Amino acid sequence: MDYVIPKELVDASIKAGETKARLSVKDLLIRGFYSGLALGVATTLAVTVAVQSGLPFLGALLFPWGFASIVLFGMELVTGNFALMTSAMLARRVRFGRVINNWLWVYIGNFLGCLFVALLMGFSLTNGGTADPSPVGEKIMEIALSKTVAVKEMGTNGFFLFIVRGIFCNFLVCLAVMMGMVSKSVPGKFMGCWFPIFAFVTLGLEHIVVNMFFILTGMVLGAPISGMDMVFWDFLPVTIGNIIGGGIFIGALLYSTHYTKSQGLPQMAMEESMKNPVLR
Repeated sequence: MDYVIPKELVDASIKAGETKARLSVKDLLIRGFYSGLALGVATTLAVTVAVQSGLPFLGALLFPWGFASIVLFGMELVTGNFALMTSAMLARRVRFGRVINNWLWVYIGNFLGCLFVALLMGFSLTNGGTADPSPVGEKIMEIALSKTVAVKEMGTNGFFLFIVRGIFCNFLVCLAVMMGMVSKSVPGKFMGCWFPIFAFVTLGLEHIVVNMFFILTGMVLGAPISGMDMVFWDFLPVTIGNIIGGGIFIGALLYSTHYTKSQGLPQMAMEESMKNPVLR
């Protein structure tokens, strides 16, 4: 059957977390870079379609192809890893230090991928630097300001608003990760992950990697955004929210209700895996 039952799904997510814990820094950076690159291009496509058609719905409908490619190619997206690594840690298959190591290097790789796309898109959207930003570029700048300067102007309310939007966003994103793992076929994986991603974009929620692209591109195009605006008023609250949404409401929740010790390694094998310095 092209269906993975919940208990097997949780076991698969734990094994995925174990595999990710063993990846080298090089692989985490390369795979993270791809994910930032893919989401940056997908975001530009979504904004372009929304501006040209006047229907943001259409842009949101097309955006998930970037995420689907990450799932199919086995790349690294920090938001999805917030759930998968949490499951592996709760099952005592990966040490907390390895979880943080994975999150940190994938976060950096995602950022570098977004920066690369931002620089190229900034060049493209200004006709090689010879013209003012195109309508698509202006829209990206507007969105970037709404995710930084506008949040700062709201103060504490804005900070906590972005935490909340980050929670809901990564609940949907990690739901997409799990639904992509529920099926073993390519069409099933596409369909499984497509709609939760479409939902988060349509609802205007906050995803740290997508925000990296928006803000970096906005800055490249000339939006008056400072480093503090970017890091404190967006990256920090959105990252906190994404960790909670993915780690607690998907990773920990599914683990707590569907995982049993009999699913995992035998106790002796589990103890041996815990001794493996790669996973510490």
